[in-house]
Amino acid sequence: MSDSTTRATTAPLGGRFWAFWSASLASNLSDGVAMIAVPWLASSLAPDNAALVAAVATAGRLPWLLLALPAGVLVDRLPRFTLMVCANSLRLLLWALLAAVVLAGWASVPLLAVFAFCFGALEVCYDTAAETTVPALVPKGNLERANGHVRSGAIVAEEFVGRPLGGFVLALGLFVPFLFNIAALLVSVVALLRVRATAPTQGSAPELAPEDPPKASRGLRGVREDVVEGVKALWSQPLLRAVAVIAVFVNTAYATMLSTQVLFVRDTLGLGSAGFGLLMAFAAVGGILGGQLVSWLRAILPDGTLPVFCLAGSGLLYLVVAVFPLTPVVAGAYFLSGGLVLGYAVAMTSIRQRITPDHLLGRVNAAMRTVSWGMSAVGMAAGGVLVASLAPALGQTDALRVPYALVSAVSLAVVVFFGRGLAGLVREHDV
Repeated sequence: MSDSTTRATTAPLGGRFWAFWSASLASNLSDGVAMIAVPWLASSLAPDNAALVAAVATAGRLPWLLLALPAGVLVDRLPRFTLMVCANSLRLLLWALLAAVVLAGWASVPLLAVFAFCFGALEVCYDTAAETTVPALVPKGNLERANGHVRSGAIVAEEFVGRPLGGFVLALGLFVPFLFNIAALLVSVVALLRVRATAPTQGSAPELAPEDPPKASRGLRGVREDVVEGVKALWSQPLLRAVAVIAVFVNTAYATMLSTQVLFVRDTLGLGSAGFGLLMAFAAVGGILGGQLVSWLRAILPDGTLPVFCLAGSGLLYLVVAVFPLTPVVAGAYFLSGGLVLGYAVAMTSIRQRITPDHLLGRVNAAMRTVSWGMSAVGMAAGGVLVASLAPALGQTDALRVPYALVSAVSLAVVVFFGRGLAGLVREHDV
């Protein structure tokens, strides 16, 4: 790594970045509260119908599969800070409307599903724009630090503050969490307006470009062409293509584990809900630590090897879980793997931000998210089928260890067969 890059990793991130980080923190806090409040409201509306409750959750996830690519076009056509302000302002208004509906006693599961889909659509726009905006706020050498802070802040806001706070304020009334979300999103909008208002002038900081002016819109007829251009940009870039192919295998395998881990904790480890919560907390704390250390790891590891290191480490840890399903062992593995998984995500995001032309970044980010979320949906469905099919032969307890072995096998296979090539592509194409 060059001296200039090393110096960049320790340079101050600047007031504009921290204002942006504050906006993301408030937005993620709102998301964390919603993760508790919306399912709880759905369960209160349909206490004996798990399918209806699941339908609300599905409606909230569908926009990531259906709208991510069009959202990427929007991000590349419009001023990004303005798009983020509009998205969170609309979310604020929707939360206010939902609070009024709940307070008036008009809430129903179909209506809640419509709200969840709308919230999800706006979240797709905000998150895609936010990921695309970070390179305009910090020098390229600081992207690992900046993305690590953003991801770590998201974990703290959603897992350690938002969810417990959502449960607490629910005790005050079903509509109260939505009022809290209004306040959190208002803070986010104000912080984003500050970032937009303090954009540097052209030429004052070459690497920190101001918000891009609106692109010439080609209307609805041009959306398909823009989407195709973004997908082609991802596929024609050797490093991005390799990462996308790896994501198909790794994300699918990882999702099989996520979809069955609550059963693994209950049936294989013999823990209750409190134990499950503590294990998730171990993983979250590890993720926070990983987000803070990823820039340092990039500086000390041989060039290009950070993604391979994270994949190899997490693969070995999940193998340990599969072979030694003991609570202390699993807790330690969750802590370390949480850091490595987030480290891999931050490394890949930062690389993608550095090597993708700015006018294509929104669409490339959206295409990568579509691959990741799409394969995660496939993997979650496959996880249940896999365990159910193996349970008669292995027993439920041992069958639930198989997804961890699968994640380990896939991750380590990627490292063995593609690790050297991936590291070479990173060295060749990352700047």
